[in-house]
Amino acid sequence: MSDSETVESTSGAGPTDDTGARSKKRLPLGLDLGTLESCILSKLSKPGSEAHHGVFVPTVVGYPEEGILAGILPGNSTMLHGNDALSNQLHLRLVHPLSDGVIQDLEASKSFLGYLRDQVDPERTSEALCVIGIPAVADEEAKSNLEVAAKSAFDGALLIPEPFLAALGMRDEARLQDSDYRDPVSNSLFIDIGAGTTDFCIIQGYFPKPQDLLSIPFGGNEVDVILDQLVREAYPEVNLPISMIRGFKEEFSYSGELESGARVKVPVEGKPRKIEIGKQVGEACNRLVNEIAESLKQVISSASPQSVFSLLQNIILTGGGSRIRNIDQELQQRLVDDGYENPEVRLSDKDYSPLVSIGALKVAKAAREDQWIR
Repeated sequence: MSDSETVESTSGAGPTDDTGARSKKRLPLGLDLGTLESCILSKLSKPGSEAHHGVFVPTVVGYPEEGILAGILPGNSTMLHGNDALSNQLHLRLVHPLSDGVIQDLEASKSFLGYLRDQVDPERTSEALCVIGIPAVADEEAKSNLEVAAKSAFDGALLIPEPFLAALGMRDEARLQDSDYRDPVSNSLFIDIGAGTTDFCIIQGYFPKPQDLLSIPFGGNEVDVILDQLVREAYPEVNLPISMIRGFKEEFSYSGELESGARVKVPVEGKPRKIEIGKQVGEACNRLVNEIAESLKQVISSASPQSVFSLLQNIILTGGGSRIRNIDQELQQRLVDDGYENPEVRLSDKDYSPLVSIGALKVAKAAREDQWIR
């Protein structure tokens, strides 16, 4: 299906249905619905440009605390989303709609998806058709909940595993004929390291089958929890919110041999104090690497004999966890040490943050009418 078939022209009066009534123009959308942050995309960049028209929103909904006075919240809102919720969290009960990549609060998820729809189609004048990334091995309950929430916000939805969408988002169609270009959709193993889960996917030119997928409930959130525990053990007098711990991890994260040199300022009984957390950060990140390495070997063992050797040379890391310093080199060395021949682990060569939504939008533009969940 061509783009012209997918997106109706915006000029003139627009197409009509059998009754003569004016029909809505189609609006294909790509959505990366993340545990901590989501990205919805309505336009792809022009060839040669890295700019995408994506909207990034923290995945959080805020409900006013009981008895809040008029004029405290903007517009006396009864519900706030994303950055608006975080900016007013002192007066709100914050709810995270997702946990480990799947819906844990259906009503909050419906509201959040409606808010995302409004960011790209505020007047709701279009027929919004949204492809949404899901964790690699989401169960039937998770898919059903997401379908219910999606249908409340969009006119049609399609659920596709996130690693496949990331590969499609990374793909540069303009270079497919280049002899030295390694197509991430042709034969690769994608590892999407998110906040709630780490997803593995063997990608060989078609939508992945169940045997091509693996998801483990271990990602950035678990690293935060481990780092928090290690800091408390080293400095019992320090009591920090998980948001501060996450900030330290994002600033200093690395894998491999333990290092020092990460000095941070923290409050102790209201007074500033500097503590050294370099080794704790490394240990927490290495726990994630351990989990990924063991699961990676399991996924490799399931690859077909015809593809496995070339597959080993096209292992691609994406997601927030892929930005842990040295994680690609550490995983590659572990494969070498375990006897795998010439493995190559690399980071996605584009900004990872919009990749899933870019791939989702590509699918949305090409999807057939009978594929949409309505």
